[in-house]
Amino acid sequence: MSGVRRGERGTAVIMAMLIVAAVATLVSGAMWQQNALIRQTQNELEYAQARWLMRGAIDWAGVILREDARTSSVDHPGEPWAVPLADTRLNENDGRLPAYLAGGIEDEQGKFNLRNLVANGQIDPRELKTLGRLVASLGLNEAVAQRIAERMRSAVQSAAARRPALGLVEVDDLVAVEGMNAAALERLRPYVTVLPEPTPVNANTASAEVLAAQFPDFNVLDARRVVNAREQAFFKDLGDARARLVDAGATSAPETPMAVATRYFSIEGNIAYGNARLRARALVKREGNRLDVVWLREIG
Repeated sequence: MSGVRRGERGTAVIMAMLIVAAVATLVSGAMWQQNALIRQTQNELEYAQARWLMRGAIDWAGVILREDARTSSVDHPGEPWAVPLADTRLNENDGRLPAYLAGGIEDEQGKFNLRNLVANGQIDPRELKTLGRLVASLGLNEAVAQRIAERMRSAVQSAAARRPALGLVEVDDLVAVEGMNAAALERLRPYVTVLPEPTPVNANTASAEVLAAQFPDFNVLDARRVVNAREQAFFKDLGDARARLVDAGATSAPETPMAVATRYFSIEGNIAYGNARLRARALVKREGNRLDVVWLREIG
């Protein structure tokens, strides 16, 4: 009889241990879920704060661009807006998480605007030749220019008819063009842009490749000499730009309208706040003292 009681006591001890283990597991699981929820909430708050900081960075860039428009009638790489911002801490000793910002402003009219390829719903042969010279100078198949133009025409016509477009609203969309692989896209990316409307090329910020493509009789080597000289003395006005380009060997008229000032800029920023890492890019349009955000996209 005592043996039976000892067995019952042993079973009770085992059951108690199992219950304790089960309760401990449940409590541990609940605490893990609670901690995970807290971490998730904290991460969401940090990303929300990072997004607010990014909007603040765009506003800061807007102040610089508006001040530039107030004090200068030209846009060139020697101006304050063109100086990139190194990784900078935004707060010090305020008891909050450290926030860091890095980024810069880029002149989008220093590139060939793919929107120029379409005029009155049709491909503009003059602009197509310009793009053809540009892609050829980059070592790409010149036939790609025609395919890009056809894609842009379809996108513009679809937008005008309020139909779903094939899609060519940013440079990354070029990857869908036949003959445009990832390597070719990265080769072309620094030299082209997609803006909401046709625009002239800013001769003060255009690369040698983009400048050379504007003229049927101008080569990249001569254009590089112009760019080097431009770093010492920017083009004061369009007449100055044309005269110096002709002196360098561009004897014919440019096939794409040119300018020495810009309305469209891109702003790119990198925000670090706590565990949040945010990289974003915005396209802005400057009209006098007004700055409008055309689009804002997170990258990666």
